[in-house]
Amino acid sequence: MRLHGAHVLLTGATGTIGTRLAEGLAARGARVTVTARGRDALDALAARTGAHPVVADLATPGGPAELLAASASAHGPPDVLVHNAAVELVGRLDDLDASALADAVALNLRAPLELTRLALPGMRARRRGHLVWVSSLAGVATFPGLGPYGATKAGLTRAAAGLRLELRGSGIGTTVAELGPVDSSMMDRARRHAPAEAAFARARRLRVLRDLDPAATAEALLDAVDAGRPHVRLPRRAAPFAALAAAPGLAVRLALTGIRG
Repeated sequence: MRLHGAHVLLTGATGTIGTRLAEGLAARGARVTVTARGRDALDALAARTGAHPVVADLATPGGPAELLAASASAHGPPDVLVHNAAVELVGRLDDLDASALADAVALNLRAPLELTRLALPGMRARRRGHLVWVSSLAGVATFPGLGPYGATKAGLTRAAAGLRLELRGSGIGTTVAELGPVDSSMMDRARRHAPAEAAFARARRLRVLRDLDPAATAEALLDAVDAGRPHVRLPRRAAPFAALAAAPGLAVRLALTGIRG
């Protein structure tokens, strides 16, 4: 879907990837609504990019509906939803706080599904739209200390795959980004957990993973949306592992529905 002139609603806009996505969207001529939980950084980003800022907590039950209504007040209903908001959760499961665990599931998985559920009727009526799911290679192979985070990202990827089948012929496209470690404050926090850092270090030594540049990653994702591509898997050296993990689902889909890809 061409981003120029489209209304793009971007969640998690003040994070490392989110900031670069907002900047890239503005450069491509999109009309952008940016959202995050904190006002100061969001207002600064909006002033720099010309985006419409909406402070929202998507982890709350009413957050997605409130965000959708507020975003429409400036640019009308969104043409593109970019589900980028997420929180990392690092540590042994029995050491994690119950409220932090619930918040991660709500923000990383429930919120994008609910926001999509609310936006889809309008997109279907207009026969126009695109859904972008910023997932993770942690949903393919989860490192120690990242089990709950990986579970939410695996759920996001699988939900997007099912939705893509539902949307065939509707005029609504999807792009799923399965990303490896990005050079970011989120990764810095993840590496404070010694077992996770040891696993990342081994993956780097084996040249399976490398840290991704945030700006280049954002551009690759926006290029995929502009071209209507359904998948972005980075770094490229890890893409075959993600494709291999997806292969059984593709085979079952072909057998049951006759649908390829």
